[in-house]
Amino acid sequence: MITIGLTNRLMALSLTYTKSAIQDYRKNLKVRQKALPVLLRKETALRQVISNLKPHIEGLEKQFEAELKRLDRFETVWNDMPSLVRVESVELVSENIAGTRVKNLEAVHFKSLSINPLFEPAWLPASIEALQKFIELKLELRYTKLKLTELESARKKTTQKVNLYEKVQIPEYEGAILKVKRFLEDKENIATAAKKIAKNRQIKRS
Repeated sequence: MITIGLTNRLMALSLTYTKSAIQDYRKNLKVRQKALPVLLRKETALRQVISNLKPHIEGLEKQFEAELKRLDRFETVWNDMPSLVRVESVELVSENIAGTRVKNLEAVHFKSLSINPLFEPAWLPASIEALQKFIELKLELRYTKLKLTELESARKKTTQKVNLYEKVQIPEYEGAILKVKRFLEDKENIATAAKKIAKNRQIKRS
């Protein structure tokens, strides 16, 4: 059995010049050829979602800046009552996007406040509502950016795998199969020719 390193680019694969090796190479090649279209569809889907998500984030950022400016008039309220609004819990829902699980902000739950309208200023409910809206927007922006980061990471890994299969492993397995087949054919032809020569010599001697 003869074993030779195939290339430096695919260190895990070495050429073994046997018929069973050809079967192994064909099996590995088939796995990658079958997986490649799936990976390409996943890559396309992720690119599309990312492309749609970026302008959505830009819109959220503009809303966030607008709300930040609008809250300037409530500055004295926040200074006098810093614990006016507190987040009790954040509700997240899981979503599967092209095989990548991400989380979306579903709801923000705030701690209930005991407010007596007879003793609290009239502007207090409006200021609380404004601050809650601002916090909700801030959290939505944070989790949406996190979602984008996770999707971009998944897209990058998928693209790397596509390139590995398409440009490296599939061509090299195809090349390995061809090289081993040619080697075995040449070996068989040499063996056949050697037998003929030996036979001819035997005939001449007799």
